[in-house]
Amino acid sequence: MDKSAKRFQLHKLIELLQYKESLRVVPFLVASFVAALVSVLYTKIFFAAEEVSLKILHETHWSLSLFATLTTIFLSWYIPYRMAPQAGGSGIPQMLIANELDPSTDSKIIRSFIGIRVILVKIISSIVCVLGGGAVGQEGPTLQIASGIFYRIGEKSTQWIQQASTRSFILAGGASGLAAAFNTPLGGIVYALEELSKDYFNNFKTYVLWSVMATGLLVQTAMGGYLYFGFPSIESINFQSYVYIVTLAALTGILGAVVGKIFFKISQFRKVIKNVRKLVAINIACGLIFWLCIYFWNDHGIGGGKAIITDLLFKDAWATSSDVLIRLVGPIVMSLAGVAGGLFAPTLAIGATFGSLFSEILWPHNHHLLILCGMIGFLTGFMKTPFTAFILIFEMTDRHSSLFPMMLSAAVAAGISHIVSQHSFYELVKEDFFHTKDSQKTP
Repeated sequence: MDKSAKRFQLHKLIELLQYKESLRVVPFLVASFVAALVSVLYTKIFFAAEEVSLKILHETHWSLSLFATLTTIFLSWYIPYRMAPQAGGSGIPQMLIANELDPSTDSKIIRSFIGIRVILVKIISSIVCVLGGGAVGQEGPTLQIASGIFYRIGEKSTQWIQQASTRSFILAGGASGLAAAFNTPLGGIVYALEELSKDYFNNFKTYVLWSVMATGLLVQTAMGGYLYFGFPSIESINFQSYVYIVTLAALTGILGAVVGKIFFKISQFRKVIKNVRKLVAINIACGLIFWLCIYFWNDHGIGGGKAIITDLLFKDAWATSSDVLIRLVGPIVMSLAGVAGGLFAPTLAIGATFGSLFSEILWPHNHHLLILCGMIGFLTGFMKTPFTAFILIFEMTDRHSSLFPMMLSAAVAAGISHIVSQHSFYELVKEDFFHTKDSQKTP
């Protein structure tokens, strides 16, 4: 065989390998389309249910409002409890655990965390919860839902396209879910780098980028190129500004870490309760407490908190100590009740109200900036993902002039929060699962 024939064969081989490589991205694009469609529909229904809950609270007799809250909070726990236990709670710990498992040996366990049955139950139970005013968000569930969709499509695709691992689909799904939930493609990529990927992101970065871009494009096509929190006005920033920014970041970082530990203690408390009657009693008691809070005290505790954040940023509203407390109490009570729903948005609402109150008391000059920094600080303390925190808020508000204060808030909160806890709530739940799993294997 002459040299020209060998070169021709080599050229054909390279073309074939490139063709096969290009085929590998197709399942990711298909998964992106499905995840985007489901995320858009889920988000629209979720926020519509939140609006209905406000009407029930304000426009009906108190007895109907009480019945609606108690019933929906109960069903939001009971439906997952009976049909798919891992559909309860936030959704992010389940996704993180699935991401750490070995798809070749733990496929059954992975499906118990992000399988199709779990996804359907998650969608239904979280919407039911917010229909009664539950203080939960749709962002965490969206991550679990998207990662489940990607994983299932990845499982099917490996039958006809050789893939490196279905784990890459979970990684891409989690990143795409965050991008879809907040309309923040860059935030999704950073989250994949900071939280999901650990040591193996380099192997899957192409698929993550394609998945996030495809999902983001589809979501923006359906929902429009909107900013999740809009475009708040920011006053000029001087040296004095940074004194208050650093102080707020330290306080919110500590508070976020403390709240994370509280959530973990609650999950541990519920874990040891095996008696169904006790779980029912706890759920009903939590539902009653929550209803009393939103009916007689402060209705800003309803839903994920996006409404109060937008009021603070665009309607010249100021948070009160009551707003901060109800945004703290609501998610804690929901967690104790064991309902299905996310913690991502509620943590942002806590940070926003705390930042607003801090601004009112100490430095009203740049109210909106401190709200943004409060969200970043609390989210960083809670999740231990400073890059994700400041890029998410930056991308949701498009405030280039405030980029450095946002970065500073994340850095300070990340450092200070480690005094309280080295790990986020999500990491603690994940580590507890694997510790229990390993101890069960030990004879």
